[in-house]
Amino acid sequence: MDSLPNCREFYSLSLPPAERLFQKNLHRMDLLDDHIHAGVNYFATTQEIVREWRAMGEDTLEFEAAKKEFAAEREAFNVEKKGLLWRVADNEEKLAKEKQFNVDRQKEWDAACERTNRELKAAHDERLRLKGEKAKESDEHECVVAAYQRKKTESEYRIVALEKTVEEKTVESKASEILAEEISVDCKWLLARDY
Repeated sequence: MDSLPNCREFYSLSLPPAERLFQKNLHRMDLLDDHIHAGVNYFATTQEIVREWRAMGEDTLEFEAAKKEFAAEREAFNVEKKGLLWRVADNEEKLAKEKQFNVDRQKEWDAACERTNRELKAAHDERLRLKGEKAKESDEHECVVAAYQRKKTESEYRIVALEKTVEEKTVESKASEILAEEISVDCKWLLARDY
């Protein structure tokens, strides 16, 4: 296979018949030029493919880095969201406890008022009874009136003390309601911000 015609013949057998006829009609230098052009095109195409693969690799690395960053941000967001949900649940639980506390205080206040009303009614009944006995026993009546005045003063003192306690509890209750409203507004704002 050292002769050039044998090599051409061997090479031409690997080509389709139309290509063989085309190459027989061409000059040898034209065939060489075609071969050089084909080789240059092949290497240029190969280099373009290598550049594209390299760019694809860089894009893949950038995409993977962006994906990791997004996963970290999503995890941080989920942690913050869980924290906010726990705080909302905790605040709702505190609000329920405050409401129950206020209900219990109201029951205690109602019981104290009822007890005071019974005492006042008893004092009133006592006064009426003493007025009936006044005609019979004026000396004893003065003693009874003095005792009645003492009881009335104590009752008034108790009423004033209870009213003061009621005012304090009412202020505390209003403060608790304001705090509960603020917590509710904050919770709604936080939940609205999450979505």
